[in-house]
Amino acid sequence: MTRPITPMATLACALMALGTAAAAQDAPDWLGGPLQKPLSETRIGITVLYPGSNAYQAKYAETAEAYSAELGLDATVMDPQGDPATQFNQIQDMVSQNMDAIVVWPTSQNALIPAIRAASRSGIPVVTSNSPIGEAGRRYIEGHTGPDDCAQAEQAAEMLGDSLDGSGNIVVVEGTPGYSVSILRKNCFLDKIADGYPGVTILDSQTAEWNREKAQTVMETFLTRYGDDIDGVYAFDDGMGLGVISALQGAGKEPGEVKVVTCNQFGEGWDAMQAGWHSGSNKQSPIDDAILAIQTAVKVANGIDVPDLQGIETPKVTPDNVTEFDRPTW
Repeated sequence: MTRPITPMATLACALMALGTAAAAQDAPDWLGGPLQKPLSETRIGITVLYPGSNAYQAKYAETAEAYSAELGLDATVMDPQGDPATQFNQIQDMVSQNMDAIVVWPTSQNALIPAIRAASRSGIPVVTSNSPIGEAGRRYIEGHTGPDDCAQAEQAAEMLGDSLDGSGNIVVVEGTPGYSVSILRKNCFLDKIADGYPGVTILDSQTAEWNREKAQTVMETFLTRYGDDIDGVYAFDDGMGLGVISALQGAGKEPGEVKVVTCNQFGEGWDAMQAGWHSGSNKQSPIDDAILAIQTAVKVANGIDVPDLQGIETPKVTPDNVTEFDRPTW
Protein backbone atom coordinates (compact mmCIF):
# COMPACT_ATOMS: atom_id res chain seq x y z
CA MET A 1 0.00 0.00 0.00
CA THR A 2 1.35 3.42 -0.95
CA ARG A 3 1.30 5.85 1.94
CA PRO A 4 0.52 9.53 1.34
CA ILE A 5 3.39 11.98 1.71
CA THR A 6 2.57 14.29 4.61
CA PRO A 7 3.60 17.96 4.68
CA MET A 8 5.92 17.15 7.62
CA ALA A 9 7.68 14.41 5.64
CA THR A 10 8.04 16.76 2.68
CA LEU A 11 9.58 19.40 4.94
CA ALA A 12 11.98 16.85 6.47
CA CYS A 13 13.13 15.70 3.04
CA ALA A 14 13.63 19.29 1.93
CA LEU A 15 15.68 20.14 5.01
CA MET A 16 17.77 17.00 4.56
CA ALA A 17 18.46 17.91 0.94
CA LEU A 18 19.36 21.46 1.92
CA GLY A 19 21.71 20.19 4.63
CA THR A 20 23.41 17.82 2.21
CA ALA A 21 23.81 20.58 -0.36
CA ALA A 22 25.17 23.00 2.25
CA ALA A 23 27.71 20.45 3.48
CA ALA A 24 28.87 19.77 -0.07
CA GLN A 25 29.01 23.49 -0.83
CA ASP A 26 31.03 24.24 2.31
CA ALA A 27 33.66 21.56 1.66
CA PRO A 28 36.96 23.18 0.58
CA ASP A 29 38.56 21.95 -2.64
CA TRP A 30 41.58 20.60 -0.76
CA LEU A 31 39.49 18.45 1.60
CA GLY A 32 39.21 15.50 -0.75
CA GLY A 33 35.83 14.36 0.52
CA PRO A 34 32.55 15.47 2.11
CA LEU A 35 32.29 17.28 5.43
CA GLN A 36 30.79 15.22 8.24
CA LYS A 37 29.78 18.45 9.98
CA PRO A 38 29.99 22.15 9.06
CA LEU A 39 33.39 23.78 9.56
CA SER A 40 31.76 26.22 11.98
CA GLU A 41 30.94 23.28 14.25
CA THR A 42 34.37 21.64 13.91
CA ARG A 43 36.46 22.10 17.07
CA ILE A 44 40.26 21.86 16.78
CA GLY A 45 42.82 22.32 19.52
CA ILE A 46 46.35 23.43 18.60
CA THR A 47 49.31 23.50 20.97
CA VAL A 48 52.51 25.10 19.60
CA LEU A 49 55.99 24.48 21.07
CA TYR A 50 56.93 27.99 22.27
CA PRO A 51 55.64 30.83 20.06
CA GLY A 52 57.03 33.37 22.48
CA SER A 53 60.61 32.19 21.92
CA ASN A 54 61.28 32.92 18.25
CA ALA A 55 59.84 34.56 15.17
CA TYR A 56 59.10 31.34 13.26
CA GLN A 57 56.94 29.84 15.99
CA ALA A 58 55.19 33.18 16.56
CA LYS A 59 54.31 33.40 12.85
CA TYR A 60 53.15 29.78 12.86
CA ALA A 61 50.77 30.43 15.80
CA GLU A 62 49.53 33.66 14.22
CA THR A 63 48.85 31.87 10.93
CA ALA A 64 47.09 28.98 12.69
CA GLU A 65 44.71 31.45 14.34
CA ALA A 66 44.12 33.51 11.18
CA TYR A 67 43.63 30.53 8.86
CA SER A 68 41.28 28.79 11.31
CA ALA A 69 39.21 31.99 11.47
CA GLU A 70 39.20 32.21 7.67
CA LEU A 71 37.82 28.67 7.46
CA GLY A 72 35.27 29.39 10.18
CA LEU A 73 36.67 26.72 12.51
CA ASP A 74 36.18 26.74 16.25
CA ALA A 75 39.91 26.58 17.00
CA THR A 76 42.03 27.28 20.07
CA VAL A 77 45.79 27.92 19.80
CA MET A 78 47.78 27.36 23.00
CA ASP A 79 51.35 28.17 24.08
CA PRO A 80 52.93 25.62 26.47
CA GLN A 81 56.06 27.80 26.69
CA GLY A 82 58.27 24.86 25.82
CA ASP A 83 57.23 22.91 28.92
CA PRO A 84 56.24 19.24 28.32
CA ALA A 85 54.21 19.10 31.55
CA THR A 86 52.15 22.12 30.51
CA GLN A 87 51.60 20.72 27.02
CA PHE A 88 50.66 17.33 28.49
CA ASN A 89 47.94 19.05 30.54
CA GLN A 90 46.78 21.03 27.50
CA ILE A 91 46.31 17.81 25.52
CA GLN A 92 44.42 16.24 28.43
CA ASP A 93 42.14 19.30 28.59
CA MET A 94 41.45 19.03 24.86
CA VAL A 95 40.54 15.36 25.29
CA SER A 96 38.14 16.22 28.11
CA GLN A 97 36.54 18.86 25.84
CA ASN A 98 36.08 16.17 23.16
CA MET A 99 37.74 18.14 20.37
CA ASP A 100 37.21 16.92 16.79
CA ALA A 101 40.98 16.91 16.19
CA ILE A 102 44.18 17.99 17.92
CA VAL A 103 47.36 19.46 16.40
CA VAL A 104 50.50 19.09 18.53
CA TRP A 105 53.88 20.73 17.89
CA PRO A 106 55.59 18.56 20.51
CA THR A 107 57.81 19.96 23.24
CA SER A 108 59.23 16.47 23.84
CA GLN A 109 59.69 13.27 21.87
CA ASN A 110 58.41 10.92 24.55
CA ALA A 111 56.88 12.77 27.52
CA LEU A 112 53.63 13.47 25.64
CA ILE A 113 52.98 9.94 24.42
CA PRO A 114 50.56 8.96 27.24
CA ALA A 115 48.43 12.07 26.60
CA ILE A 116 48.41 11.49 22.84
CA ARG A 117 47.52 7.83 23.44
CA ALA A 118 44.60 8.93 25.61
CA ALA A 119 43.35 11.20 22.83
CA SER A 120 43.58 8.39 20.28
CA ARG A 121 41.74 5.95 22.57
CA SER A 122 39.02 8.56 23.06
CA GLY A 123 38.50 8.67 19.31
CA ILE A 124 40.11 12.09 18.84
CA PRO A 125 42.56 12.12 15.91
CA VAL A 126 45.94 13.72 16.58
CA VAL A 127 48.28 15.32 14.03
CA THR A 128 51.84 16.19 14.98
CA SER A 129 53.44 19.20 13.32
CA ASN A 130 57.01 20.29 12.68
CA SER A 131 58.63 17.99 15.24
CA PRO A 132 57.95 14.23 15.17
CA ILE A 133 56.82 12.38 18.27
CA GLY A 134 58.92 9.46 19.52
CA GLU A 135 58.68 6.17 17.65
CA ALA A 136 56.62 4.52 20.40
CA GLY A 137 53.89 7.14 20.03
CA ARG A 138 53.52 7.20 16.27
CA ARG A 139 50.85 4.48 16.26
CA TYR A 140 48.57 6.96 18.05
CA ILE A 141 48.74 9.76 15.49
CA GLU A 142 46.98 10.07 12.14
CA GLY A 143 49.83 11.87 10.40
CA HIS A 144 52.76 14.26 10.67
CA THR A 145 53.33 17.52 8.78
CA GLY A 146 56.32 19.81 8.46
CA PRO A 147 59.85 20.11 7.10
CA ASP A 148 62.38 17.31 6.66
CA ASP A 149 64.85 18.33 9.38
CA CYS A 150 67.43 15.73 8.36
CA ALA A 151 67.45 17.03 4.79
CA GLN A 152 67.83 20.60 6.08
CA ALA A 153 70.80 19.59 8.24
CA GLU A 154 72.44 17.87 5.28
CA GLN A 155 71.90 21.00 3.20
CA ALA A 156 73.54 23.05 5.97
CA ALA A 157 76.53 20.71 6.01
CA GLU A 158 76.92 21.04 2.25
CA MET A 159 76.66 24.84 2.32
CA LEU A 160 79.11 25.20 5.19
CA GLY A 161 81.56 22.61 3.85
CA ASP A 162 81.50 24.20 0.39
CA SER A 163 81.89 27.74 1.76
CA LEU A 164 85.06 26.53 3.57
CA ASP A 165 86.32 24.76 0.42
CA GLY A 166 86.16 21.51 2.38
CA SER A 167 88.61 22.46 5.12
CA GLY A 168 88.46 24.39 8.40
CA ASN A 169 87.39 24.49 12.05
CA ILE A 170 83.76 24.98 13.02
CA VAL A 171 81.61 25.32 16.12
CA VAL A 172 77.96 24.28 16.50
CA VAL A 173 75.12 26.11 18.26
CA GLU A 174 72.40 23.58 19.08
CA GLY A 175 68.69 23.71 19.88
CA THR A 176 67.12 22.24 23.02
CA PRO A 177 68.68 18.86 23.91
CA GLY A 178 66.40 15.83 23.56
CA TYR A 179 64.00 17.66 21.25
CA SER A 180 63.56 15.66 18.04
CA VAL A 181 64.33 18.57 15.69
CA SER A 182 67.56 19.19 17.62
CA ILE A 183 68.50 15.51 17.36
CA LEU A 184 67.90 15.39 13.61
CA ARG A 185 69.57 18.72 12.86
CA LYS A 186 72.62 17.58 14.80
CA ASN A 187 73.08 13.95 13.79
CA CYS A 188 72.32 14.40 10.10
CA PHE A 189 74.68 17.38 9.94
CA LEU A 190 77.48 15.49 11.67
CA ASP A 191 77.03 12.46 9.41
CA LYS A 192 77.11 14.59 6.27
CA ILE A 193 80.23 16.46 7.41
CA ALA A 194 82.00 13.21 8.32
CA ASP A 195 81.11 11.57 5.01
CA GLY A 196 81.57 14.49 2.63
CA TYR A 197 83.98 16.93 4.28
CA PRO A 198 86.70 15.06 6.22
CA GLY A 199 88.81 18.22 6.26
CA VAL A 200 86.28 20.01 8.50
CA THR A 201 86.94 19.75 12.25
CA ILE A 202 84.31 20.44 14.91
CA LEU A 203 85.92 22.34 17.78
CA ASP A 204 82.90 22.53 20.08
CA SER A 205 79.12 22.23 20.28
CA GLN A 206 76.77 23.81 22.84
CA THR A 207 73.04 24.41 23.19
CA ALA A 208 71.39 27.82 23.03
CA GLU A 209 67.86 26.35 23.34
CA TRP A 210 66.52 28.08 20.19
CA ASN A 211 67.12 31.46 21.85
CA ARG A 212 68.85 34.32 20.02
CA GLU A 213 70.33 35.98 23.11
CA LYS A 214 71.64 32.69 24.47
CA ALA A 215 73.20 31.96 21.08
CA GLN A 216 75.05 35.26 21.21
CA THR A 217 76.42 34.35 24.64
CA VAL A 218 77.43 30.86 23.46
CA MET A 219 79.25 32.33 20.46
CA GLU A 220 81.01 34.90 22.64
CA THR A 221 82.27 32.01 24.77
CA PHE A 222 83.47 30.16 21.67
CA LEU A 223 85.33 33.27 20.48
CA THR A 224 86.99 33.68 23.87
CA ARG A 225 88.02 30.02 23.90
CA TYR A 226 89.06 29.50 20.27
CA GLY A 227 89.50 32.98 18.82
CA ASP A 228 90.74 33.09 15.23
CA ASP A 229 90.78 29.28 15.00
CA ILE A 230 87.04 29.40 14.22
CA ASP A 231 86.39 29.38 10.48
CA GLY A 232 82.69 28.55 10.46
CA VAL A 233 79.53 28.17 12.55
CA TYR A 234 76.46 25.97 12.17
CA ALA A 235 73.40 27.17 14.11
CA PHE A 236 70.29 24.99 14.16
CA ASP A 237 67.99 27.88 13.18
CA ASP A 238 68.26 31.44 11.92
CA GLY A 239 67.23 33.03 15.19
CA MET A 240 70.29 31.56 16.87
CA GLY A 241 72.33 32.34 13.75
CA LEU A 242 71.48 36.01 14.20
CA GLY A 243 72.76 35.81 17.77
CA VAL A 244 75.99 34.30 16.41
CA ILE A 245 76.33 37.17 13.91
CA SER A 246 75.84 39.72 16.71
CA ALA A 247 78.71 38.08 18.63
CA LEU A 248 80.94 38.16 15.53
CA GLN A 249 80.16 41.84 14.99
CA GLY A 250 80.89 42.58 18.65
CA ALA A 251 84.26 40.84 18.31
CA GLY A 252 85.22 43.07 15.38
CA LYS A 253 84.98 40.39 12.72
CA GLU A 254 84.40 41.39 9.09
CA PRO A 255 81.44 40.10 7.05
CA GLY A 256 82.25 36.62 5.73
CA GLU A 257 85.42 36.25 7.82
CA VAL A 258 83.64 33.47 9.72
CA LYS A 259 81.14 31.50 7.64
CA VAL A 260 77.71 31.22 9.28
CA VAL A 261 75.19 28.62 8.08
CA THR A 262 71.77 27.88 9.56
CA CYS A 263 68.45 26.16 8.93
CA ASN A 264 65.18 28.05 8.40
CA GLN A 265 65.99 31.59 7.27
CA PHE A 266 64.30 34.59 8.97
CA GLY A 267 63.85 38.08 7.55
CA GLU A 268 66.86 39.51 9.39
CA GLY A 269 68.90 36.55 8.18
CA TRP A 270 67.90 37.38 4.60
CA ASP A 271 69.22 40.91 5.22
CA ALA A 272 72.42 39.59 6.82
CA MET A 273 73.04 37.33 3.83
CA GLN A 274 72.90 40.27 1.45
CA ALA A 275 75.26 42.16 3.77
CA GLY A 276 77.80 39.33 3.61
CA TRP A 277 77.44 37.97 7.15
CA HIS A 278 75.41 34.88 6.29
CA SER A 279 76.70 32.06 4.07
CA GLY A 280 73.73 29.70 3.80
CA SER A 281 70.29 28.68 5.04
CA ASN A 282 67.07 27.31 3.59
CA LYS A 283 63.57 28.56 3.02
CA GLN A 284 61.05 27.21 5.50
CA SER A 285 57.69 28.97 5.66
CA PRO A 286 55.77 28.92 8.98
CA ILE A 287 52.74 30.04 6.95
CA ASP A 288 52.87 26.93 4.73
CA ASP A 289 53.72 24.86 7.81
CA ALA A 290 50.68 26.00 9.82
CA ILE A 291 48.22 25.85 6.92
CA LEU A 292 49.23 22.28 6.08
CA ALA A 293 48.76 21.24 9.72
CA ILE A 294 45.30 22.83 9.93
CA GLN A 295 44.15 21.32 6.64
CA THR A 296 45.36 17.91 7.77
CA ALA A 297 43.51 18.26 11.07
CA VAL A 298 40.29 19.13 9.23
CA LYS A 299 40.71 16.10 6.99
CA VAL A 300 41.19 13.63 9.85
CA ALA A 301 38.31 15.25 11.75
CA ASN A 302 36.14 14.33 8.78
CA GLY A 303 37.41 10.76 8.55
CA ILE A 304 39.55 11.35 5.48
CA ASP A 305 42.78 9.37 5.24
CA VAL A 306 46.03 11.37 5.13
CA PRO A 307 49.62 10.30 4.41
CA ASP A 308 51.78 9.37 7.38
CA LEU A 309 54.14 12.20 6.47
CA GLN A 310 53.49 15.41 4.54
CA GLY A 311 56.39 17.78 4.02
CA ILE A 312 56.95 21.37 3.00
CA GLU A 313 59.67 22.44 0.57
CA THR A 314 62.91 23.82 2.05
CA PRO A 315 65.21 24.85 -0.82
CA LYS A 316 68.74 26.11 -0.14
CA VAL A 317 69.24 29.87 0.18
CA THR A 318 72.76 31.17 -0.47
CA PRO A 319 74.30 34.57 -1.31
CA ASP A 320 74.10 33.53 -4.97
CA ASN A 321 70.33 33.04 -5.05
CA VAL A 322 68.98 34.94 -2.00
CA THR A 323 67.32 37.64 -4.13
CA GLU A 324 65.28 34.95 -5.89
CA PHE A 325 63.35 34.46 -2.61
CA ASP A 326 61.01 36.97 -1.02
CA ARG A 327 62.24 38.38 2.27
CA PRO A 328 60.61 36.35 5.07
CA THR A 329 58.08 38.29 7.13
CA TRP A 330 59.13 36.54 10.35
